[in-house]
Amino acid sequence: MNFRDCFHRLQKTVETLQVTVLEVKRLDEELRDTKLDDKATVRRRENMTELLDCLEYGKHLINKCSMLPNWKIWKRYMYAKKLMNLDAQLLRFTSMNMQAEIWVDTKQMMAEAKRLYTELSSLGMNSTSRSGKFAYSNSMPQLPSKIVGLSVPLEELKRKLLFDNVNVIGICAPGGCGKTTLATKLCQDNKVQAAFAEIVFITVSETPNLLEIYQRLWAKLVNASCIPNFITENDAIDQLTDSLSNRKQKPALVLLDDVWSESVLQRLVFRKMGLKTLVTSRINFKGLDVVYPLQMLGQEDARDLFCQSAFVPDQALDKLDHELLEQMEQIVKGCKGLPLALKVIGGSLRQEPVRKWRKTAQMLQQGNQIFEMHDDLLRCLSSSLNSLSKILTECFMDLGTFPEDEKIPAASLIDMWVEIHGLTEDDAYVVLLELASRNLVTLVERTRSEAGDVDGSFSDLFVFQHDLLRELAIYTSRVNNGHPATRLILSEGDLLKISQRQKEQASLAEIVSFLTGQMGPGNWFDIPFPHAEVLILNFSADSYFLPPFLEKMENLKVLICANHSARPAELHGLSALGSLKNLHRIRLEKISIPPLSTFTQAMQTVQKLVMVLCEVSQVIHWDIHSIFPMLTELELDYCHGVETLPPGLCSLTNLQKLSITNCPDLVELPEGIGGLGRLEVLRLHSCSSLEGLPDSSCELGSLRFLDLSHCSSIESLPDNIGQLQHLKRIDMRWCLGLREVPTSVTQLKCLRAVVCDEDTAYLWRPFEHVLSKVTFHIPKEDVNLKFLV
Repeated sequence: MNFRDCFHRLQKTVETLQVTVLEVKRLDEELRDTKLDDKATVRRRENMTELLDCLEYGKHLINKCSMLPNWKIWKRYMYAKKLMNLDAQLLRFTSMNMQAEIWVDTKQMMAEAKRLYTELSSLGMNSTSRSGKFAYSNSMPQLPSKIVGLSVPLEELKRKLLFDNVNVIGICAPGGCGKTTLATKLCQDNKVQAAFAEIVFITVSETPNLLEIYQRLWAKLVNASCIPNFITENDAIDQLTDSLSNRKQKPALVLLDDVWSESVLQRLVFRKMGLKTLVTSRINFKGLDVVYPLQMLGQEDARDLFCQSAFVPDQALDKLDHELLEQMEQIVKGCKGLPLALKVIGGSLRQEPVRKWRKTAQMLQQGNQIFEMHDDLLRCLSSSLNSLSKILTECFMDLGTFPEDEKIPAASLIDMWVEIHGLTEDDAYVVLLELASRNLVTLVERTRSEAGDVDGSFSDLFVFQHDLLRELAIYTSRVNNGHPATRLILSEGDLLKISQRQKEQASLAEIVSFLTGQMGPGNWFDIPFPHAEVLILNFSADSYFLPPFLEKMENLKVLICANHSARPAELHGLSALGSLKNLHRIRLEKISIPPLSTFTQAMQTVQKLVMVLCEVSQVIHWDIHSIFPMLTELELDYCHGVETLPPGLCSLTNLQKLSITNCPDLVELPEGIGGLGRLEVLRLHSCSSLEGLPDSSCELGSLRFLDLSHCSSIESLPDNIGQLQHLKRIDMRWCLGLREVPTSVTQLKCLRAVVCDEDTAYLWRPFEHVLSKVTFHIPKEDVNLKFLV
């Protein structure tokens, strides 16, 4: 009687479990470190093998049962008992053994995260250095979990570096060949790390700021606590030469990534100073002692790399459609061993029909020398864009307006796309994820936070794009079906030689991006840009004048002003913003915010103001309500000098999001903050000096998300916090000073999630029976040391 039900139940269990267990086993092998395996780990792997054996037996049993005739009653009875016993065995394993393993693994990860946090705290390490340099640029890139085709080059290059008597070694190859990956892998090799006291990784790029690079070299090789303010490049070279000549430590390794100029290389190489220099470049410079030409991948390695992107892990290729395999061979052959092309094109074909594979193969076969000319290479890569929707293509082309070799703040892109493409923030974030899934961008998080979550912030999320893909974005925008280019990217040199015809074409641009050094009022040309909706100003300077034509940009909606030098820059010409009637969003990075007198007119249309790494000591004196009366979002991140907020903030009746994060000087919030009746999100992450919330904060009737994570000085919450009737989520991880949670939290009827850690979770246990609808999260945090300077 039970045979049929047992048969179908076990069949479904085996099919579901086997897929999951094989994936867990693959991940376990990927993370495996035999040097660290303890007895518990070995025992868990033995359990995994035992479970796989049970599943194989289950498949064998199911096959037998599927062929059993209905009239063999006795055998059906015997097999029904076997099916029931195996089903019970699998249930017992998943409900006991697996849960116990999850418990142990979770505890181990929490202990490791806490240990890392303690070490970082003891070292006094923050995400900004004493010079204030932000940590998301020019850090050593992350390596993929599996690297193909670089084992032999790694050993050969390591031998040259450690044993050959040379000072400057160059890794030279066309773009997209894996030069940076090979150099990064070399720097992380145990023998290399043991041979050098310091390893300094610096991305140089086509338009480097040499003074900033000299400061980085000084911080790493001389004295990080006292970095000189070099006057000229020659002054920096002289001081570094003197200091490095007295260096008595083991040799240091300096990796200069993506060097474009012989003259730049000469000014960055310090010979006979106990230093070795490794250079990656597309050019064989004369100044290199040894050139290591990185070759394209061989056919077998190229196929392996392509399959990593085009197929799911551990997919059996011999079971794929024969025609698809034929097209795969043609595509791999057409890519001619270029790793970037293999990865990008493979990702674009993942889970796509054979028809698309055939079309891609045909496009690659149109040119015999597709990678020998620059435009042909871009045309090859553009085949991965053919399946993109119009909005995805537009957003991809927008990426070309940001500087090369810099991590782009995701928030900047999302602000742009919301305003110029009419997307919601959620839609814009989905676009970003889609571009990342197609390997057209790489998303990097400063910590494993909840970037992009419903109540999460994008401040910890950055976008990195290989320079070849950036060129593809620019190329695609330039040849967009013969339409006038709507994106304009200009460097400081372009301003000196722009022709009248180019000025006329430039006036049609909708997104205008400048990359310059220090700019005065006389350095700008006069173009009104009547159609421009986004202005991006990237510069490296101590003082910067906004372009005089800014006040004529009547359609401007987004202004992004980012300083990439070591110190905050004084910004001049802000009074022009008051005349812009469509300006909605302003983002300022590493700016010394001027006093109130600079703003001669109210910015009636500005809805969002973001300040990152800014010097904002003058903000307390702002009449912020008069300057930004319609503000709905205010964000300060890594800003120093903010001890309290201006009282006028409490008069911003339209304010919906207030985010003050990583501001260590903030001590208190204005007492009248309860007047922000529309405030929905209050984020105070990593404000380590904040002593508490004012009592009036309990009057925030619309508040639905409260983030107090890493506010270690808060000892208690307001007694009447239960009045926040719309509060749905509260984050209080690493609130190490918190001693109790008020009993009024039982009145939070809409509360659904509390994010905490083991040091704060116990404070909520007395109320768990009342807060039955609340989910308590203890997430695992992953601190990324690569963002620390």
